[in-house]
Amino acid sequence: MSRNALFYLIGIVVFVTLAGYALWQELLRNETELSGSLSGTILATPRAGAEIVKTDNAYLLLVDPDSFQIVATKVVNPFLPPMTFLVGTADTKGGTLPKQVRLLVLTDKDGDPNRPASGEVIGPLSPPYALGVQGIEYTLDRSFQSLPPELLQSRQDAPEQSISGRITIAETLKSGVSPEDRLVVMLFDPKLGRPAAIRIIPRVFDGQAFRIGASDAMGGQPLEGPFSLRILTDKDDQPFRSALGEVVGRSFALIRLGTHSLEFPLDQPYVR
Repeated sequence: MSRNALFYLIGIVVFVTLAGYALWQELLRNETELSGSLSGTILATPRAGAEIVKTDNAYLLLVDPDSFQIVATKVVNPFLPPMTFLVGTADTKGGTLPKQVRLLVLTDKDGDPNRPASGEVIGPLSPPYALGVQGIEYTLDRSFQSLPPELLQSRQDAPEQSISGRITIAETLKSGVSPEDRLVVMLFDPKLGRPAAIRIIPRVFDGQAFRIGASDAMGGQPLEGPFSLRILTDKDDQPFRSALGEVVGRSFALIRLGTHSLEFPLDQPYVR
């Protein structure tokens, strides 16, 4: 064999070896990506599909099945089902996911995926899937009116969307308070002059913890604040009508959402 032929053969061997190694590494990367992801096909019912246009954004959300917190988000654009998807560890901020996740897919037309708009659609919150599951068929089947209640609850109870603390009852008023009373916690909108959120706790005691937030909003409306906080006891299931022995506390300054560890005194008889 001539020297040129030998060099040519060595070159081919080196090229094949390097190409094979690169392909092997790519296969390993793909296997790792698949093992930390969910994959499959997104479909749409005829009614939902009629609302989708190619320029819509599709939000693929992975949800922790225990806390219902969103743990991964992938935005797909352009989007026109049916189309395949892959969402997983690469779409997280921290690079880790729980062993099981739920899948939620929705479309967005106006740049705000939290706010429903005309023509946007959503699918169901899926059952838990173990990471690595492939061949999922997910169907968009309804107009987007709101996020699933589980997600709303997890968001609404987040620290930045609530106010919390403990009550103290003035010594001179404690004798009128019974453990059978209810504790009524209210956020008042200073602009509208009416309650924006109400939470009722079916017991009262000195030092009792309280929390109120977006999950308690009247009519499910978003809370922005700041608010006036009012907490009172209720003996007769009529929190807007006073009764003998009921007590109340009112904040002197407006309080912002995200305020915690309040020591809130109930220091006045409740009179209306």
